[in-house]
Amino acid sequence: MTATIDTIDVLHVDDEPEFAELVATFLRRTDDRFAVRTVESAEEALDELDELDELDGVDCVVSDYDMPGRNGIELLETIREDDPQLPFILYTGKGSEEIASEAISAGVTDYLQKETGTEQYELLANRIENAVESARSRELLAERTRRLETLVDTLPGMVYRCRNESGWPMEIVDGEVAELTGHSADRIARNEVLWGEDVIHPADRESTWEAVQEGLSADGTFEITYRIVTEDGTTKWVWERGRGVYDDGTGEGSDDGLIALEGFITDVTERREREARLERTTARLEALFERSPDMIDVHTADGTIVDVNRRFREVFDQPKDELVGRKVWEIDREADPDELRAIWSGMDVGDRIELETEFRRPDGEPFPVRVHATRLPVDDGDRFLVISRDVSEQKDRMRELRELKDRLQLAVEGADLGVWDWDLRTDEVEFNDRWARMLGYSPAEIRSHIDAWERRVHPDDLERVEAALEAHIEGETAYYDTEHRMRTADGDWKWIRDIGRVVERDDAGDPVRAVGIHLDIDERKEYERELERKTEELAELTRQREQQYRTLFEEAPVMAVMTRSEEGRPIVEDCNQQFLETLGYDAEDVVGRDLAEFYTPDSREALLDGGGYERALRGEFTMEPREFSSADGEVVETLLRAVPLREVPDAPDASDTALAMYVDVTEREAVKRANERLEQFASIVSHDLRNPLNVAEGRLRLARETLDGDGKGADDHLEAVERAHDRMQSLIDDLLTLAREGDAVTETEPVDLGTVARECWETVETADASLEVNGETVVRADRTRLKQLFENLVRNAVEHGSTSPGSNAHGDAIEPGAEHDGPDLTISVGRMESGFYLEDDGTGIPEGEHDRVFEAGYSTNRSGTGFGLSIVERIAEAHGWEVRATESAAGGARFEITGVEFES
Repeated sequence: MTATIDTIDVLHVDDEPEFAELVATFLRRTDDRFAVRTVESAEEALDELDELDELDGVDCVVSDYDMPGRNGIELLETIREDDPQLPFILYTGKGSEEIASEAISAGVTDYLQKETGTEQYELLANRIENAVESARSRELLAERTRRLETLVDTLPGMVYRCRNESGWPMEIVDGEVAELTGHSADRIARNEVLWGEDVIHPADRESTWEAVQEGLSADGTFEITYRIVTEDGTTKWVWERGRGVYDDGTGEGSDDGLIALEGFITDVTERREREARLERTTARLEALFERSPDMIDVHTADGTIVDVNRRFREVFDQPKDELVGRKVWEIDREADPDELRAIWSGMDVGDRIELETEFRRPDGEPFPVRVHATRLPVDDGDRFLVISRDVSEQKDRMRELRELKDRLQLAVEGADLGVWDWDLRTDEVEFNDRWARMLGYSPAEIRSHIDAWERRVHPDDLERVEAALEAHIEGETAYYDTEHRMRTADGDWKWIRDIGRVVERDDAGDPVRAVGIHLDIDERKEYERELERKTEELAELTRQREQQYRTLFEEAPVMAVMTRSEEGRPIVEDCNQQFLETLGYDAEDVVGRDLAEFYTPDSREALLDGGGYERALRGEFTMEPREFSSADGEVVETLLRAVPLREVPDAPDASDTALAMYVDVTEREAVKRANERLEQFASIVSHDLRNPLNVAEGRLRLARETLDGDGKGADDHLEAVERAHDRMQSLIDDLLTLAREGDAVTETEPVDLGTVARECWETVETADASLEVNGETVVRADRTRLKQLFENLVRNAVEHGSTSPGSNAHGDAIEPGAEHDGPDLTISVGRMESGFYLEDDGTGIPEGEHDRVFEAGYSTNRSGTGFGLSIVERIAEAHGWEVRATESAAGGARFEITGVEFES
């Protein structure tokens, strides 16, 4: 808004230009202060406001409601976004409760409905004037409040309140107490120093008290100037303004009702000296004039203002050239010109009068002031110096100061803080009681100087602390904040957190005053030291445990692997030496690879598809067999125990890492299988050999009995003994072969199947059977053991392949090489996709017996040993082959050997 109080700028928005012009005419007739601009739409109004804001602005907007484009309330909402305080009156012919409610919600200042007759324009003018004056009053009040707060915050002195008791003890002391008196505010507040007895200059005590009583008797206030003696013996002039506080709540009363005095005291020593020099030079007057916290004006004997100070211009919010030349009574509306002239004419040079009156602000609001007028010895005494002080908010401000003091004191005591206040010009420091007690001292033992702090800081911390303090003083940091040790009264050291800030600098930017707090952090520091010790101990223990675990991991007599999960597959992160040595790999060949790559196919399937790895990560894994393929192709049999590695022990969720430990049981499994064969061998020896021995023993006994008799039948018994011995020999040979053929084949050579088959045909009794070799096939094998395999298969085919009267396939006994009347038997040998076969066109193997024929001791021929096909299976396994029995195309027996390595 404009700052010109004699003009009210109005922007009228109405889409009927003739009506808008009519309104402007009546407004100007009503009050010539109105300056009216008219526009026809909300958009034009916004443009006008933007343009006028760059110039003088607008004091009030008057707008119709129903207009093309935006209506009046939409215009109001747009204006309120930028200026919430601009007066806005909705002046409309379309009135309703709904529109009025909407306007109020949007923040309208006033709402007025268009009527007939000219009275409505007077009403509109009145509403505009009220709205503008109210807005200006709010602005001036806010500005005045800001200025008053600034004034109180920067008061160059102290405020006080003292009780009406013997010695007038202080209740509240605040402000620049130490700077003014040299005594701390605490000492004065505790009445260790009495103002009337210890501070006021002895020569001024009586006159000062008389002046106080005189003021109290007159109007309950007093204003006095006197001398004080500071703590170091310096004499200062102070000016004091105060009032009495009475038990009836008024500002005046009898002595019986006086309960307290409160006021403001400031150092006027320099001002007194300047006033003395002012009599000799007007230049000094100007310095005092401009710097005074009060309103000062200089006027002539006829009341014409010739000069005003800065404070005067600020209060009336006008430049100097608009104030100079006006009469005093235009400012002091309560003053009578004739009375003022009479007062001035009766004053001699140097005389001083004091009175209270009211001034009016530019908006017309009155405010009380206390005026001091002096006739100056310049221009033949035609100049009067008037100092005016606004006292309207003195009482409220004093109450606020008391409340603020109480809250601050409560906060400091509640937080148990030591407080320091440092004058950087003199190095004097005011410490509170807690600051001293924190170090084990009484307040009296602490000297009010910076060295009281400095000489107690630990020597090892002092350089660092002073560097931090200097950095803050130079403006490099927002706060001074350090932690350091300080010596206590009993000689120990206590940790203190020291926080402070420069709160005042002079015009040159040099620091004048700093305040801060001390916080006892000794217990926290002890806790931190204990925590550091525990942390170091834990770190050392962890290191030792890690070393122990690493040693255990490396030296463990089992294969150990640590894995991490990537997309559900175990990736090797680390493995021990036992793992590498067992499988024949180097570390770089293993770490970073998928663990499953080192498993045999069956174990790989159990690990991944069978859910083994998932169970390991969940901690559900126990002991399971796993087989590895070593670097040289050997199968390493192990037992696996896997556990998850969790950061939090016993955590329920699955881990991403696991530790797998493998016990190499390859030799143990070989021993187990050997034991099984030995057990089988023992069973056969104990059962199958015992039978022919029993037969031989029985036959011999019968032969002896026969020979002891008539000798008939002895040959039959002896032939039976011979057959029993022959069977025993066959059993022994086959058992030895069975035991020997269990060993793995270590050396192989290219062997022609047809050649080996023909050699076997020459050594086995084949009767009338014939041999067919289909194709030429060369395999890698142990020639001797491959020949044994063919001999057993050919012998089995001849013995069981054909039938004779009274016998069936694999049923009754057929002596090896015995003649029979059955059809001729053909045995065929040939190559298949992954190996070779031997088949016949005989009676074949009974249904359901294909798997049992390889069992040791199994035979349907009473004269057979039952080991022939078991030996075939052992020889195949020793080569790494597989053998199975099936049916040939002719219905005979067919044996297929697979997994064979061919040679070109």
